[in-house]
Amino acid sequence: MIVNVPNPVIEVHDLTVIYNRKPALWDADFTIPKGKLVGIVGPNGAGKSTLIKAIMGLVPLSSGHAELFGKPLDEVRQKVSYVPQRESVDWDFPASALDVVLMGRYRHTGLFRRISKKDRNIAFECLKKVRMEAFANRQIAQLSGGQQQRVFLARALAQQADIYLMDEPFAGIDATTESAIVDLLFEMRSEGKTIMVVHHDLESAYEYFDWFVLLNTRLVACGPKEEVFTQDLLVETYGGKMNVLAKIGELIRENTFPVREDNSPLR
Repeated sequence: MIVNVPNPVIEVHDLTVIYNRKPALWDADFTIPKGKLVGIVGPNGAGKSTLIKAIMGLVPLSSGHAELFGKPLDEVRQKVSYVPQRESVDWDFPASALDVVLMGRYRHTGLFRRISKKDRNIAFECLKKVRMEAFANRQIAQLSGGQQQRVFLARALAQQADIYLMDEPFAGIDATTESAIVDLLFEMRSEGKTIMVVHHDLESAYEYFDWFVLLNTRLVACGPKEEVFTQDLLVETYGGKMNVLAKIGELIRENTFPVREDNSPLR
């Protein structure tokens, strides 16, 4: 099931990525409207991170293309921000939390131009939004994993983008950090930002997101949560992952998310 939208801000057309002759993402085609908080959901190895990287031009495409605001990424790069997985970042470099957030201003100032007082004020306000202002001068390597994640999110905010692509921002963090990030994502959506998030926890997914991309190498569905986050489509997405299917059944019995009218049993 794919819901096409008029004037989308994100368009993915026939996107295929192949690693070592094996497809990581196959012929994905969908559109995303402005101002949605989008969850990318699927089993391990489904191509979720690959999809984000493909949109950002970080992996070679075997076929297809992506457009943002109707244009190639290179023409609108200043409007797009990417938050990679925390594990992919070298946190040992000598920089304070504020220094890291200021890196998000380089697209506005230029790499070799002096950082202004305005830029510092913006960076500090971004730290406040993720509740990390008290750690502004702390070395990034001295922060906990959850604190590092919040600083990296503040760096993305400092870019003042319109589209945010986030690769598992909730992975390996504490409840306080998760709450802070969720509150921030809701605030960003209310400001008209479009956010795509790779996410793995079904229990929280329905609460957090209002639009879904269901992925298992191929696109299973894309659309509003009321239409897409359903029993039969989730079973199709997760296939034979029995532990996940049991969780789906449990959530359905608790009325955590909707089922199709036919109420067909899990299979």
